[in-house]
Amino acid sequence: MITRQGSRRQGSARPPKMAFAPSRARGQALILSVICLLVFCVGLIVLFNTGQVVNKKLQLTNTADAAAYSAAVQEARALNLIAYLNRAQVANEVTVAQMVSMHSWVNFMINGTDNIKSVVEKIGLIADFTIVLAEAGAALEEFAQALQEIKTVMIEGRNIMQSAFSVATVALSAANEAYSGASFLVAESQVGDIPNVVTSVVKANTAPVPGGTDKEASVSTLGMGVLVSQAELATRQYIKTYNVPSGNAVHNADADRLLNVVMEARDGFSKDRNTDAANHAFDIKVKIPFVIDLFMGKRGGTDLINYNHWVAMDSLSFKFSLGPCTFFGACTKVDLPMAYGGAAATKSPSANFQSLANPGINNGQGWTSPYDIDNHVHIPRYNGARDNNKAGQKALSNPAQPSNRYAIISGYLGLHSYEDIAKNKATVPYGTTGDVGPIFSVVVEQKMADVRTSSNVAGIGGPPDFQVPDSAPNNAMTALASGQTYFDRPRTLFPRDDKEQEMGNLFSPYWQARLVDTPEALKASLFGAGAVGL
Repeated sequence: MITRQGSRRQGSARPPKMAFAPSRARGQALILSVICLLVFCVGLIVLFNTGQVVNKKLQLTNTADAAAYSAAVQEARALNLIAYLNRAQVANEVTVAQMVSMHSWVNFMINGTDNIKSVVEKIGLIADFTIVLAEAGAALEEFAQALQEIKTVMIEGRNIMQSAFSVATVALSAANEAYSGASFLVAESQVGDIPNVVTSVVKANTAPVPGGTDKEASVSTLGMGVLVSQAELATRQYIKTYNVPSGNAVHNADADRLLNVVMEARDGFSKDRNTDAANHAFDIKVKIPFVIDLFMGKRGGTDLINYNHWVAMDSLSFKFSLGPCTFFGACTKVDLPMAYGGAAATKSPSANFQSLANPGINNGQGWTSPYDIDNHVHIPRYNGARDNNKAGQKALSNPAQPSNRYAIISGYLGLHSYEDIAKNKATVPYGTTGDVGPIFSVVVEQKMADVRTSSNVAGIGGPPDFQVPDSAPNNAMTALASGQTYFDRPRTLFPRDDKEQEMGNLFSPYWQARLVDTPEALKASLFGAGAVGL
C-alpha cells in the first residue's frame, strides 16, 4: 500500500532553491572611463601645447626674418644716402667748374674784343692819312667805338657775374663741407641705428593684441652682442674715410680718387672748349712743306689743381710761317695772340692767378683718365690752352681786364674728405669669388614662461592643476635669421656705357638688401653657446 507521501517516485524530487550571490566586478567600467578621459585630456593638452609652440615658432621665425631684413635695409639706406651725398659733392664741384669756365670765356671774349678794336683802330688811323681810304677810316673808327662799347658792357656784366659766382661758390663750398661731415656721421651712426631698428621690428611683430595675454619677444643678449659686432664691422671694414690734404698737395692717393671722379664728371663745356660747335670754325690748318705753315686754333679747358682751386684758360692763336724755315733757309714767322682769357676759383680774392695756374694739373703734365670707359684718354693742361703759342702765354699773364684780380672767384674751399667702400670689399653682388657685402644676424628669443602653453594658462595646467612641463634650451624659444646688404647696379634699368659690372662704391646708390643663410661658423658658435635651439 502506497501512501501519499510516497506517491512521488524516488529520484524525481526537486533540488532545493539557492540564494543569488552579489557580483565582485561592479565599478570597473568607471575606472577605465576615468583613465581614458585622463589620457584624452593629456593628449588634448599636448595637442594644445604643440599648436601654441608651433604658432610661436612661426611668429619668431617671421620676426627674425623681418628684423634681419630690416637691418640689411637700414645699412643699404645709409650707404645709398652716403652715395647721394658724395654725388651732391661732385655735382657742386662741377657747378664751380662751370662758373670758372664761363668766367674764363667772358674774359677771353673781352680780351678778344679789345684786340680786334686795337687792330681796327690802327687800320683806321692809317686809312685817315690817305685820301682814298678816308671814308673807310672813319667807318673803322665808328666800328672801333662800337667794339669799345661792347667791351664796356661785357666788363660790367663780367664784374656782376664775378660777384654772383663768388657768393654761389661760398654756398657750394659750405654745402660740400656739410655733406662731408654728414657722410661721416651717417656711417658712424649705423653702429647704434641697426640694433635700434632690429629691436623696434621685433617689438612691433610680437606685440600682444588688445586684450591678449601674449608677451613681446626680444633679441637675446648674446644675439645683440653679435648684431652690434656685425654693425661695427660693417662700418669699420666696409666704409673707409678717404682724407683730402689741406694746402697745395701735389699728389695724394686718397684725394686723387675723388679728383678723378670730379674731372671725369665735368660737363662738355668745362672739359673741352676746342671742338664744340661754337669753336670748331676757328680751327684752320694749312701746311705746304717749305712754302707755308698756317695754324689758327681755339683751345680751352678747366682743371682742378692741387685739390683746392679750379683754373680755366681759353686762347685763340694765329700762327704762320712763309718760306723754308730751315737752318739754311730764311722764313717769315708770325705768332699772333688773337684772344685769351682765364679764371680761377680759390679761397682768397687776392690770390695771384699766375701762381694758381702755373704749372697746371699734375705739375703741368695734364690729366690722364683712369677709366676704361674713355680709354684712359690723356688731356693736356687746360686742354691745350696754356700751350697754344703766345696766346697761351698771354692767357697766363693777362687773363682779365683791367687787372688780373677780375679773374678770381673767391670762396672756394677745395675738395673735402669723403666716405667710400674700402678696397676689396663688396666687389661682387653674387657668388663666392669675392666679397659680397656685410651680413647682419638676428636671434629672436621668447622665454617659455611667456609662451601661452598649458603650463602658463590658469585652469588648464600647471600647479596646482595637472602639469605638462615645457622644455627648451635655456628655457626659451629662439629663431635665427640673417640679412645681407649688397651692391648691384641693374644692367637693364641703369646700364653702363662700357657694359661692365660695377663694383660696390659710395658714388652710385644701388645698394640693396636680401635674406641669406646664416654663416655656418656663426651658427655653430651660437648653438654651442646655447643661444639657439628650439
